[in-house]
Amino acid sequence: MELIMVMGMFLTATEVVELTGRTRTSGQIRWLRDTGWLFEVNAAGRPIIARSYAERRMCGTRTDTVIGSSTIEPNFAALNR
Repeated sequence: MELIMVMGMFLTATEVVELTGRTRTSGQIRWLRDTGWLFEVNAAGRPIIARSYAERRMCGTRTDTVIGSSTIEPNFAALNR
């Protein structure tokens, strides 16, 4: 029998603890804000991080573009200098 792990869309609570090194929600949120991570806070007050964003960020891939966008616009303002 083959074991197939299905990963959810968001990091699990355990993964957020591993990522931040903090067990308390307030500490997790503080660490995420201090280090510039994108996240939302759910109705329970816990930080929610998209798995796809975390994977891109941890692999060094650009995370400043809109998710799902296939094009990156040039910085035209830089041409006017």
